[in-house]
Amino acid sequence: MNCRRPLHSAPGVSPAPARRRTRKPVQATATFDAFVSGVYLPHIRFRKRSWQVDERIVRQHLSPAFGHREFTRIDRDEVEARLQTLSVQGLAPTTCNRILAVFKSICSLAALHGLLPPGRSPCAGVTAFKIHVQRERYLTPNQARRLMRELERSGRAEAAVIRLLLLTGARKSEILKARWEDVRLEHRLLTVPLSKSGRPRHIPLSAEAMSVIRAIPRIPGSPWLFPGHSPGKPLSDIYLFWRELRQKLGLAGVRIHDLRHTFASLLVNAGHSLYEVQKLLGHSDPRTTMRYAHLGQDSLVAAAETVSGCLAEIATATSSDESTIFCQLEQISIPPIP
Repeated sequence: MNCRRPLHSAPGVSPAPARRRTRKPVQATATFDAFVSGVYLPHIRFRKRSWQVDERIVRQHLSPAFGHREFTRIDRDEVEARLQTLSVQGLAPTTCNRILAVFKSICSLAALHGLLPPGRSPCAGVTAFKIHVQRERYLTPNQARRLMRELERSGRAEAAVIRLLLLTGARKSEILKARWEDVRLEHRLLTVPLSKSGRPRHIPLSAEAMSVIRAIPRIPGSPWLFPGHSPGKPLSDIYLFWRELRQKLGLAGVRIHDLRHTFASLLVNAGHSLYEVQKLLGHSDPRTTMRYAHLGQDSLVAAAETVSGCLAEIATATSSDESTIFCQLEQISIPPIP
């Protein structure tokens, strides 16, 4: 029998055992920040498309309170107090719940690495905020025009971002993460390589939207339409600029995402079909677009009034014709029947 000797082994010497990749253990005393940067973010970077949202949530809302702390020294009351503080500061219940969800994910992974005993998560038992479903907000045409005029007077990059949001109906992330290579002005398109649906989508550009893009200063070496403050990263947040702007214009409570709703409402009220709205907004499911169906009520009523007006004209004309006929009959002298 022909026996093959393992490669790189000398006669009479047993082959070295295969090396196994072992996970580097996490120190039992690791702080919250150390665990997030060393374990959690690398873990989700290739598993979660929105990992950058988690990174921002940790940096802005969790690290200031718990960054230097060990997991076992954080208790539930502190987590609840932190969420309550954020709520009082003006964060929406949905945002607070998202922060809690990220905290829970971090604690679950920490438990898998032995940093938390089973059932000892500081998020255990913390209830989410109750969400009150509110009616979607739309800017009126006059409000939208006032907003655009104010934005045109600003030279800030955030102003150009908001103008494009209102002119295209794109999602905030689609504009903030746009690259110059994705702009095709000759085809009047902005391509989103990976949209929310998981597929590329193409955003049509109006003449005004192309003018906004042409006016954006191009930074040498940066691929982003809107470079951020950190080298190599796009602009990540426009909330502070938007908050000041909406207060100035008396648009308190209007969210950035409401600009997308406004884009849709202007389309529907101008007589465009829901199919067109669906394609422009990039909805993969037409049922998502149906939320805007009621916006066309005014144009439908106007159409019904058109029919009523036509029928009224017909009725008036008929009545007039009948009166003319009766007058003509009265003028005709009919001889008596012998």
